[in-house]
Amino acid sequence: MTLIDQKWQQLTAFNPDTELKNTLLHEIKSAYTAPGRHFHNLDHIEQMLQLCDEHIAALQNPVVVGFAIVYHDIIYNTERRDNEEQSAEKARRHLKAINLKRSFISEVEAFILATKDHVIPEEVVNKNDLAFFLDFDLAVLGSSEFAYEQYRKDIRQEYLQYRTHVYKEGRKQAMLQLLKKDHLYYTNAFRELYEQQARENINNELAEFA
Repeated sequence: MTLIDQKWQQLTAFNPDTELKNTLLHEIKSAYTAPGRHFHNLDHIEQMLQLCDEHIAALQNPVVVGFAIVYHDIIYNTERRDNEEQSAEKARRHLKAINLKRSFISEVEAFILATKDHVIPEEVVNKNDLAFFLDFDLAVLGSSEFAYEQYRKDIRQEYLQYRTHVYKEGRKQAMLQLLKKDHLYYTNAFRELYEQQARENINNELAEFA
């Protein structure tokens, strides 16, 4: 049993409809294993779920965080700008089908939408869990030099339809925007674990654009 299978069983344990849950899980796995998913795939989701487990004691509502992880990239098209909105909508429909609490569904949607610009909205009540969720999503930035290089290659593959000079300029601007932030991560735990390495990785990447 893979990690996504295990976590899906845990997250949906409140609902006895096994057939429905299996159908939804199949749709989720199909989305993340579609052609062109080089980084935003099941590996990314399972790495975030693993981080969620490691930091679960710091979370107020792990169920919301777990569902947000599972659904946050379920719709991913590099030629569209509404992936987050579409992913949130997909999550809402799935979670409504399994009778998750309405308040939980609203939180999951808000968490997914926050990945659009990685900013914590004022209206979000559970800012602690959203901070961890967003940090889980960007943990790859603070990975080892080898892992970061693989991440870069995978992202490039997802944007292969763009010519090299166009892609590099877009990537450069995105990296510069990250470095302008006082902190890349919201939580103290992730700042201590990944902040320094993440900035080194980004600066090394930018040096190649010079």
